[in-house]
Amino acid sequence: MIVEKILAERERLPRLAGVAGTTGYEFANLILGLLVDPAGEAGISRTYADFTQDRRPFGEIVRDCKLRIMENEMASELNVLARDAAQIARQNPRTADFTRNILQRGLREIVACFPVYRTYVDADGAADADRRDIDWAVAQARRSETDLDPGVFGFLQRLLTTDLVAAPRSGYSRHLVARFAMRVQQYSGPVMAKGLEDTALYRYHRFAARNEVGGSPDNFGLPLAAFHKANAQRAERWPNAMLGTSTHDTKHGEDVRARLAVLAELPEEWARQVQAWSRLLRARRGDVEGTAPPDRRDEYLFYQLMLGAWPAELTGDAAPDPDAVGAFALRLQNAMIKSVREARLQSSWVSPNAGYEEALSGFVRDGLDLSKPSGFLGIFLPFQERVARLGVRNSLVQVALKLTLPGLPDLYQGTELWDLSLMDPDNRRPVDYGLRARQLDRAEAALRGDRRAAMTQMLADWRDGRIKLAVTATLLALRREHPALLAAGGYEPLSATGPKAHHLCAFARRHDEAILVVVAARFPARLEADPDWEGTAIEWPQAAPAAQWRDLLTGRILPGGGTPDASSLLADLPVAALVSDTG
Repeated sequence: MIVEKILAERERLPRLAGVAGTTGYEFANLILGLLVDPAGEAGISRTYADFTQDRRPFGEIVRDCKLRIMENEMASELNVLARDAAQIARQNPRTADFTRNILQRGLREIVACFPVYRTYVDADGAADADRRDIDWAVAQARRSETDLDPGVFGFLQRLLTTDLVAAPRSGYSRHLVARFAMRVQQYSGPVMAKGLEDTALYRYHRFAARNEVGGSPDNFGLPLAAFHKANAQRAERWPNAMLGTSTHDTKHGEDVRARLAVLAELPEEWARQVQAWSRLLRARRGDVEGTAPPDRRDEYLFYQLMLGAWPAELTGDAAPDPDAVGAFALRLQNAMIKSVREARLQSSWVSPNAGYEEALSGFVRDGLDLSKPSGFLGIFLPFQERVARLGVRNSLVQVALKLTLPGLPDLYQGTELWDLSLMDPDNRRPVDYGLRARQLDRAEAALRGDRRAAMTQMLADWRDGRIKLAVTATLLALRREHPALLAAGGYEPLSATGPKAHHLCAFARRHDEAILVVVAARFPARLEADPDWEGTAIEWPQAAPAAQWRDLLTGRILPGGGTPDASSLLADLPVAALVSDTG
């Protein structure tokens, strides 16, 4: 059984009877973290803060959003919990003076500071992980609600962990205490979902690629060691967990995120582009001072969505089709309207601000209006083409790793080709499976000839998506032919040496005599600027067969033994999948 469980950062899935793993939200954030260059964080953060004048940390925004949810949409449930807490408090003279109102204030702050969606306390008490999360939330709540008697937080802490009834003759009802702790768990999850996923992620736009369900937008890139550690743990504990990169709930399509990850390598250029775009579009609307709607946060998000989701078939086209651009403009308008309503700052679902929404829609339409002369598209399109082309390399690494890492890969509907969707309902549009079948036939026909030349040509013609489809089909065939290797094979991180070692992610999967080695290149913009791999090599797996190796993707044969250099492994594609070949 696979559970749709959203794990917070550093949270581990508890051992639950019959559960084989999650549906993979944490994997989507893990793989993106690998692709994001940590060196770009300072520049990206500075650009966002300077452009929007919003310097609040993401954690503060999440807390405020959760408090708002509890004060409005979920106030009645909090009232009931406070009533129950007061009933329990009256069972002991030491806590009998804690009123319903005081307990409600304390409980509201604890839930607002909760670092996970929920704990799993039951009548048997709290596990160590649950206790750590509760203790952390209470400690944070104490700092925020300094006017409350510290004893209130001590009582609530013991109530949430059920420690109130750990000692004999406490006077508290064991049944009521356990029921209360379990009901708070049923409350904290929806508060987190509504506060973080449905509100905070639409208010904080520093780096939209990181704004995902189960993610931490205040984090940026992921250390390679942490990536390897997570995969090794999955291989050991959850080998049948799902590996997802797109779902019905992801805020941005998997290839939108892969494309936007390139910006982390171009922070200075991104800053220049955003400032230039804003000046041109606002001047076109007569807003020289830059104070008219949309606000700067929404404007900043618009540029990221436009860059990330710009259709592949329109990329590199100096005179894009007006109908296709118009259709894309409508999608962007709908996404931006949803974003501002979810954020509940300028508009909302309950009280739509028609004036602001029309100004926002007008801003989007102006940006994509081909009928009027504008310098905006003239400087946007070349930058977009460069980012999209580099993003393709990230996308290929992403799909190849998903299909070869420990776990069960999930391909969301339509993502066999480029997934440049925005948030729902955009990512639930009808899928043209006929097109995918035709493109698969074309890709397979090409691969039956000179495989290396075919892959190289499909990469050059990346806009039609066949290169992604070809990589996907090739590695799915590997899984079909070697099920035990991918399902039960171990995970061995491989070290790289040399001046560009940090650009490489490599690992081996091994089961009995079968072995697969995967090598992937990170940070394509930096590699484009300096493509020389000289001196950079992979430390080969221990006790690997002394045979030649065949790259499944390109068909190239490489000699066995030694430490192969990166230039020979990644001469054609940003990723290689090698199997031993005795021929």
